[in-house]
Amino acid sequence: MADGAGRGGSVNSGNERWRKRARARGDGEGQAAPAHWPRIHDGRSFLLESWRRGEPDMRPDSGRIVIARTAGMDALEKQLYGRAVYVTMEGGVRVTAEALLDALQRQCGIQPMAMKVEVACPPYHFFVRFDSVDDCAQVVYLKPLLRCGGAGMSVRRWCWDARGTPGKMEYKALVSIEGLPEQAWEVETVNNVLAGVGGRLEEMLPPTDCWVLSVTAWLQDPCAIPKSLTVVLPAPTPPPMRPSSDEAAESPSPPRSPTMKRTQEFNLFMHVKEVIDRGRVLIEGPSDGFYSDEEDLTRRHTFRTWRGKINGTGPGDHGYA
Repeated sequence: MADGAGRGGSVNSGNERWRKRARARGDGEGQAAPAHWPRIHDGRSFLLESWRRGEPDMRPDSGRIVIARTAGMDALEKQLYGRAVYVTMEGGVRVTAEALLDALQRQCGIQPMAMKVEVACPPYHFFVRFDSVDDCAQVVYLKPLLRCGGAGMSVRRWCWDARGTPGKMEYKALVSIEGLPEQAWEVETVNNVLAGVGGRLEEMLPPTDCWVLSVTAWLQDPCAIPKSLTVVLPAPTPPPMRPSSDEAAESPSPPRSPTMKRTQEFNLFMHVKEVIDRGRVLIEGPSDGFYSDEEDLTRRHTFRTWRGKINGTGPGDHGYA
């Protein structure tokens, strides 16, 4: 940490304490402390404190979210395509990343500086990146002959869906978002809002004013779109303070770790105006035998929505949303 030499020891000693705690928890060897991480004694507690925020018994067992595709994600995929592989050791043999790096150097003639070997998330054991497309292709070509620690290895090219399971967004919808702050009227932010309700932005339609933003989107389930949605926007990071001429001669005090992050909450109305539905027909009671799976069930559902009114209420005084 940049302020480690000021209080509580040097940078190295602070990081060493962090590493010791990490090893004790089993969450990584040699990991450096995050910058400006608050220094609070591990054993600090209060007599009447029955629960600790973040402990496993207070958290849900599972969750489900949609993450929005971003320009940064597309750029990373472009960098990895044709230049990365997953490696799995056969027979459950345990080897280190350094041993695999050495094996690839000896058996494929690839220089260590031209590749990076990292421990991977299961079901794979290692993730290997190459500077060259040719080096990556050579490892894939030689995979039946490659060995490390006396065992063979399985090599699979990286692709964006390698560790996932297939799913789909099968409903296309016309949605109007009312109440989004003006600085959020851009593609990545709108995509994040839709991702939070199980959707993906298809197109932002030209707005007629700053009241309602209309978009087309792919949705997992139109019935899961809340009629009212609160979005939380973190405050912008303030610029660093510039010392005055009098303060410039003195050494600046080390930055303090903030005790909170200020946010602002915005209440939105999510107006679902149209849905292209190709799913099964929703019928009260048993639906077996009414419609076959091969039948084309495509239909359009249109809903009247009003500005300033939650869907299902109205009419309103300000026109359609």
